[in-house]
Amino acid sequence: MTRGELTLYVVPASHPCAAVELALRRKGLAYRRVDLLPMWHVVHQTVRFGRRTVPALRLGTGEKVAGSLAIMRVLDGLEPEPPLLPAEAALRAKVEAAEAWGDEVLQPLARRVLWAAAQRHPDALESYSEGSHLPVAASLAIRTAPVLVRLERALNRSTEEAVRADLAALGGHLDRADGYVAEGVIGGDAPNVADLQIASSLRLLMTLDDLRGEIEPRPSGQLAARLFPDYPGRMPRALHEV
Repeated sequence: MTRGELTLYVVPASHPCAAVELALRRKGLAYRRVDLLPMWHVVHQTVRFGRRTVPALRLGTGEKVAGSLAIMRVLDGLEPEPPLLPAEAALRAKVEAAEAWGDEVLQPLARRVLWAAAQRHPDALESYSEGSHLPVAASLAIRTAPVLVRLERALNRSTEEAVRADLAALGGHLDRADGYVAEGVIGGDAPNVADLQIASSLRLLMTLDDLRGEIEPRPSGQLAARLFPDYPGRMPRALHEV
């Protein structure tokens, strides 16, 4: 696969975007990052990639890939070392199953919970843009935060009922993530696709003051902090109101 110039389209502090960026850095692949505003990314990505999803990657050949799972496979094709999937078949199957769980269950949960908390503290969203290069000033973007939050909650089905269910199930999800660490599916010396998917979601959840103390001491929380030590954003306590 021909590499060419790589352009990565992200929303600042997006957990799947953080996962792909770490994969790019570990492989030593140079890339240009384009930061998109939340919600505005829906129009941009739909027009450019045919999907509203971030992250999305454009190769120098013009090839376009959207979604963290697909991008990870493309990156392994561009630069095989270090691999993002184990060579041994049985372990690879476990890693891919854990990756799918991280993508289908944990990733949307983190979005729903974050946006529910952000409705109580919309000003805190500015902290999630730290280190980014958005096309408008953060101060201008933050003035639209209440509207943005309502739209994001609708887009991500972040209803009060759904978030209450997410919080009730969180302990079980953390147990599952810790189980993956204990089994050696994640948490090894060389992060794989499941490490990146699961740890990035947990690290986003750890930006919430309500949840950091519950996640951080766990093996999976320690993994998240190790892989993503400098994650932008901090959300004050708010979930007791859900």
